[in-house]
Amino acid sequence: MLLKTLGEDSLIESLKKFSGSHRRLLKGIGDDTSVSVQKDGSSLLVTTDILIEDVHFRTKSAPAYLLGRKALSVSLSDIAAMGGTPLFFLVSLALSPLTPGKFIDELYKGLDSVGRETGCVLGGGNVAKTPGPMMVSTTVIGEAPADEVVYRKGARQGDLIFITGTVGGSALGLKALSSRGKTPLSRLPWKKSVKSHLDPAPRLEAGRMLARARLATAMMDISDGVGLDLKRMCIESRKSAVIYLSSLPISDELKAYGRKTGKSPMVDFALTGGEDYELIFTSPEKNLRKISALSRKLNLPMTPVGKIMSQKKHERVITVLDEDGEPMELKKLGFEHY
Repeated sequence: MLLKTLGEDSLIESLKKFSGSHRRLLKGIGDDTSVSVQKDGSSLLVTTDILIEDVHFRTKSAPAYLLGRKALSVSLSDIAAMGGTPLFFLVSLALSPLTPGKFIDELYKGLDSVGRETGCVLGGGNVAKTPGPMMVSTTVIGEAPADEVVYRKGARQGDLIFITGTVGGSALGLKALSSRGKTPLSRLPWKKSVKSHLDPAPRLEAGRMLARARLATAMMDISDGVGLDLKRMCIESRKSAVIYLSSLPISDELKAYGRKTGKSPMVDFALTGGEDYELIFTSPEKNLRKISALSRKLNLPMTPVGKIMSQKKHERVITVLDEDGEPMELKKLGFEHY
């Protein structure tokens, strides 16, 4: 059934089945706002993201279920970057009247699956008519103990720079999707990279444990590329940074892509690719052993890739050193909308 046949009220009624229960959520879908109870001594964390058709996704290559999963995951990644725990989420949609009801149902199944995995409950949202493009907006409400919230601004001179997981895989996945033509998703090359692009995993447990143990002096998620996001962190911290290109952690698939093409994937994919949704954080060198132990406990690599330096006038904020230790001249550090 098409959305224009279903109607707005019936659509909202049909989405109520995805609104779960939570002891802190007093009212979810069905009123003018959601209503929740907050804890004393906790900071409220609120983040919002929007995915726009033909800018962030294409419906021909992003199945509705995976689009729902990604839409929530990218907002959860922001909560992870602050060291927080998610509580509730809101979803706003701008849809064509010709949108099939099945698409919306699958979209919400994807949202619901990530919500169940992370303990985050649907609390409400909004829907609007548009001739296109489709837009999916997610807002996540979370919390963290007030004295454990990790900001971008805390990096200190001498801190090491760490990255969780691997980077560059999402950019490789996007490249595979962009060149797929009529090839079914199941037959695309670089399958793990395609999955990392369509279905990223927010590092909530890692962010929470780094914050609780007070191991991270500054932290953010990698959404627009390692180079650009690190630059943003340095600007907020009033510091500069040196990053070693050869130290960036990349997947076996990305290494294989480099061997197959004869081109290094380190700059265009690992350094500037974006949408990895890993965490980049800083920590004093004395914490290296504790971070290694946490990495083993979570079975999640936490790789040192550079160092925080003092900020000096007229010097670049980010210096990238190549395999020979020489500074590189780069046209861009990551993805910028404007």
